[in-house]
Amino acid sequence: MMQPLFISIAAVAALSAAQELPQGYAPIPVPCPTDLQWVRPAVGLNPAEADWVQGRKPVVLEALRTYLERLELADFDMGEYIARLNDSHQAHVPIIGMAISGGGFGSAFTGTGAMRAFDGRLPAANTQRTGGLLQTLTYLSGLSGGSWPTVSFTAHNFPTADEIVDYWKPEIDRIYNVENTTADAATEVTMFEQIATKFEAGFDVGVSDYLGRAYAYEFIPGEEGGLNTTYSGIRQLSKFLSHEMPMPIIHLAEVGSGDLEYDGLWVPQANRSLFDVTPFEFGAWEGSVRAFTPTEWLGNRLSNGQPVNDSVCVRGFDRDSLIIGSSADAFNFWYLEAVSNDTLGQFAKRAVTLSDLDGIIEGFEEVFGLNLTQSAYAVYPNPFANLSLSSGVAHTAPELTLVDGSETGQTIPFWGQIQPARNVDFIFAWDDSQDASPYSWNNGTNLYNTYRAANATGLPFPVIPPVNTLMNMNYTTHPAFFGCNASRTTTGDERAPIVMYMANAPYSAYTNYSFTQSATSREQMQEIFENSFNIVTQGNGTWDAEWAECIGCAVVERSLARVGMQRTHQCTRCFERYCWNGELDERTPAVMNPSLILDPSEGFAEWNATNPF
Repeated sequence: MMQPLFISIAAVAALSAAQELPQGYAPIPVPCPTDLQWVRPAVGLNPAEADWVQGRKPVVLEALRTYLERLELADFDMGEYIARLNDSHQAHVPIIGMAISGGGFGSAFTGTGAMRAFDGRLPAANTQRTGGLLQTLTYLSGLSGGSWPTVSFTAHNFPTADEIVDYWKPEIDRIYNVENTTADAATEVTMFEQIATKFEAGFDVGVSDYLGRAYAYEFIPGEEGGLNTTYSGIRQLSKFLSHEMPMPIIHLAEVGSGDLEYDGLWVPQANRSLFDVTPFEFGAWEGSVRAFTPTEWLGNRLSNGQPVNDSVCVRGFDRDSLIIGSSADAFNFWYLEAVSNDTLGQFAKRAVTLSDLDGIIEGFEEVFGLNLTQSAYAVYPNPFANLSLSSGVAHTAPELTLVDGSETGQTIPFWGQIQPARNVDFIFAWDDSQDASPYSWNNGTNLYNTYRAANATGLPFPVIPPVNTLMNMNYTTHPAFFGCNASRTTTGDERAPIVMYMANAPYSAYTNYSFTQSATSREQMQEIFENSFNIVTQGNGTWDAEWAECIGCAVVERSLARVGMQRTHQCTRCFERYCWNGELDERTPAVMNPSLILDPSEGFAEWNATNPF
């Protein structure tokens, strides 16, 4: 059990004297730049991102060629396809993304397993002909627990999954009962000392800072849990500069005045603005904010697009730890679930105990004098105040109040990838949000929620059937494609990407462990990786020997018409098997409690009896 975080002023080394505290987490004062566009309208891509995407296309094209050569699609003239992509000066190279859902450590690790199964650096993935798809990604988006691998892989300069596990050391518990600060974990006192430097520098702090510092000792590179590592700094890493890794996108949700309020805590409405955070910029495409500001210069309060204090600006607010802590800050929901006996604040994730939450609240009250309401959210100085491109609280408030993006009901981070400016053709969607109670599998609710939100706002996205159909057609246990037929999309045309939906399910292991499990043995990590590999490859092709080719068909589908080529007969057969055809089955489904898919005779009790986890 987590120890109460009741920290005395003496225990945090005289917080009133900033010079006595560890330096590194507080934003750094610098002269204000004179040639910076502080705010741009949410129209088209940021020019720097557009240039980077263009630079990524030749690298993707070569990765796609290698992948397709290995795949050997029937009746598909791969050489002609690649030649036509080259003839377009790479303009028609498909833009491919992957989105990893929220779900704490569960989604972080199972989603990493899926990335591993797509990695061309893994011989087993190449043997199963799924390897190489990771190298074709232009975008990688994450939310909450899914933000941890998304930021970690890119911040570590994109190692393999097996290499990154050695960096993470997941067997170390960084959350509960850390007795001494080491290079691999920090005590509550140390983390409050680190956060205090930011507080003493005049910035709001809260649970997002605390969570981020705890998670950073596992997921962020650099000394003291990546204390100085910034999200915008990804742009300077060698594999980002050479366009050899995808660009990360993290989602946050706005919350504030006008939302429902319980026990002094806000609950965001489903249509609340979702904020994109990329290494280039921070902002939202629609809603209360329709603008972006450079991520590197987060932390500066702006009015009408200019610094309120133009004599001193700050850099370094965008610590990687703050970004992942903000994306996973669902403290308002956890608390409301706990105090209401699960009647308020419900979403896919399950809360820690009330005593754990009270311990964190006591820590912020004792150290910083902040109450529950003041410390529950991620608070960012508002760069969008007094703009014609903002409205509501974002137009008037000095700060933006942000929470875990899944609180809007969209736990799979599609939103940034389905913006028309990004022109994404295909998305691998990994879902481990554990929304099928009581056994913490997945029922597709969050996939369906994004369809509803996209349909309401006119964004291009596949039509998704309701949850009952998703479950009854086994789309939550076997991967499926949505949007293959462009008429079956919200816009009725090929602007919508094809989505390959993969839900975590028990193939070779029961991986529905608690999202709060804070220490995972190497043996369990191996089982998680093997299970995700079996989902991606469909049991090494035992479910369907043509499955790998069917993935390839979906990956190239949107680009074929642009280069004047036709879908092959093999791909037509694949789409007949794996694309949702509009059929509905709205009978009440059975409780989601599957046995091992690769060995149905082995139920959970039998499997659990022979596994130490």
